[in-house]
Amino acid sequence: MYDWITQTHEESRKSSNTLSFQDYMQVLEESPSAQLRTSYDYFFDMFEHFGKDEKGSYKIFKKEHQDAPAVYGQYKVQEQLVQNLINFKEEGFNNKFILLVGPNGSSKSSIVKKITKGLELYSEKEQGSLYTFSWIFPIDPYLKGSLGLTSTTSERELHTFAYLEDKEITAIMNSELKDHPILLIPKKYRQKLIDDLFSDNADKLTSIKKNYLYNGDLSKRNNMIYDALLKNYKGKHEDVLKHIRVEKFNISKRYSNAAVTIEPQMHVDAQIQQITMDKRLSSLPPSLQSLNLFSLKGQTVLANRGILEYSDLLKRPLDAYKYLLMTMETQNLNLQGILTELDIFFIGTSNEVHLAAFKQHPDFNSFKGRFNFIRVPYLLDFQEERNIYEKQIEGLKEKCTFEPHALTALCLFSALTRVRAPQVKNYSDKKLANIVTNLNPMEKVLFIANDEVPQKLNSDESQLLSTSKEELISEYESDNLYEGKFGVSPRTMKSIIYDISSKTDSVNFIDVIEYLEDFITLKNDHDFLNMAPQADYHHPARFLSFIRSYCFDFLDKELRNSLGMVDQRSYEEHIRKYVESITAHIKGEKVKNSITGKHEDVNLYTIEEFEKSINLKEESTEYRFSLLSKLGAYSLDNPGRKIVYTKV
Repeated sequence: MYDWITQTHEESRKSSNTLSFQDYMQVLEESPSAQLRTSYDYFFDMFEHFGKDEKGSYKIFKKEHQDAPAVYGQYKVQEQLVQNLINFKEEGFNNKFILLVGPNGSSKSSIVKKITKGLELYSEKEQGSLYTFSWIFPIDPYLKGSLGLTSTTSERELHTFAYLEDKEITAIMNSELKDHPILLIPKKYRQKLIDDLFSDNADKLTSIKKNYLYNGDLSKRNNMIYDALLKNYKGKHEDVLKHIRVEKFNISKRYSNAAVTIEPQMHVDAQIQQITMDKRLSSLPPSLQSLNLFSLKGQTVLANRGILEYSDLLKRPLDAYKYLLMTMETQNLNLQGILTELDIFFIGTSNEVHLAAFKQHPDFNSFKGRFNFIRVPYLLDFQEERNIYEKQIEGLKEKCTFEPHALTALCLFSALTRVRAPQVKNYSDKKLANIVTNLNPMEKVLFIANDEVPQKLNSDESQLLSTSKEELISEYESDNLYEGKFGVSPRTMKSIIYDISSKTDSVNFIDVIEYLEDFITLKNDHDFLNMAPQADYHHPARFLSFIRSYCFDFLDKELRNSLGMVDQRSYEEHIRKYVESITAHIKGEKVKNSITGKHEDVNLYTIEEFEKSINLKEESTEYRFSLLSKLGAYSLDNPGRKIVYTKV
């Protein structure tokens, strides 16, 4: 039988969930960089912990979790999020509210879920350990001196109350803001300690000197308790710290622990409540009962040292989040006169409609300086789009099979609905402008996803287009009608997949095209279907024509291959002979006949037949020189490596 109780006990023992203050100081000295992290440092380390894939995407976004689906393709969004963390580090605190803006269904909320899930998983790792503390007040026999509880001195003196059992404790007061344990050290001595810990790391020390761990203080309630105990202990800090139990905590959205989501209908984010008269705390020392202690409550308080998401922020009344202006500027929250220092990564989501309305508000300029807007568009890469629906199709396989290219046809359609026609005025290079403005939407989409250069371009044009891919993709980034702002949404695509699968037990690309032929007539339901056509762009009927040709071409190639009409092995030899022939022809040399072994003149007819078979459009001499130059460059970059022409 699986003995989970013994295993959990062993894991709990090893993880040291509770420590005395002195023991925690040893942990701090062993790993100061890991322990002295603010939220922006912690978030950055979380991303680095999970690493990147070959495309430069942070792997946490592509991991599948039941409560946080994978997010594909939003590479620029990831880059901007991480850049904001770097900016926060330079500033010393989270001085901007990150607002993800995009059309409905563009994965804004999913991105926040993945960040939160990453934090939850990272906080469970040893390298992601987070600590706070509670105040422990023991029963009479463990108290020395007079705290108002007893005048009898116990024969048993402890150096800490952190490891007492519940039966030996009369009261526990947690730190509702999850204050960092190092803040218990008075500022002057804390700064000296940090200076010593990072004496050999000037860059790290400079960074820490900007944040609240170096310059801040305990929350109001913790500070009042500390001062009261210090007074009773006649200025002996070591006796005050006996009452500290340092506790490890995990980030958890389920339990609203350093990860909280505020829905649009929720209006109260933080509040205070007096607790001194609470009968449950009557066992506190009289010196503490006399204090006017308050308990902080609310989503903002729960989120401290973690992430606070405002779902559909701009749906809320403006007054419900006006306090964020001051919070972003000062990193403090004012609760009825009590200034509370926060360490929170503020992030929210909004759609384009609500943002457009917000921009018309007279207070928008006040908010603009404290907000960083990150666009989250629909994907333009249809290959990345496929990943979104693979799991859905896998779940449908018991009742319906999607044949090859059926999903490709759907994803091509979604990408085609989201792109705009390139314009000459957006390009400084006139030659490039001429190339991109002559791309039809299918050519543009295939180039974005597969780096597939249209065959109609010559080698120089192909090279120029390939090196200018980023310029093509970012053409409309600063435009109000950016690519990915419009088009069919992934939510609609999922509905289409369910609808098609309910009509047949086997779906091929012809079924998809026939379904889409009806779908594009629903102009009252989808705004993008009403956009004015611009050549083949914004022209759904032409999209289906492109998709039909693309899929039939693939079917033709696969059919020929399956029938053995094309021998893939012959391609390499065919290309090799062509390269050898044009090399010899350019140099004025002869080539060796592999059958007779004799050196013969170059057969120009063979060269021309090859160029005809690849549908060469440009001037042949120019093409040959260009091809040999590329092969030469490859050889220089890969010395000693055998050239495989079909790959190169």
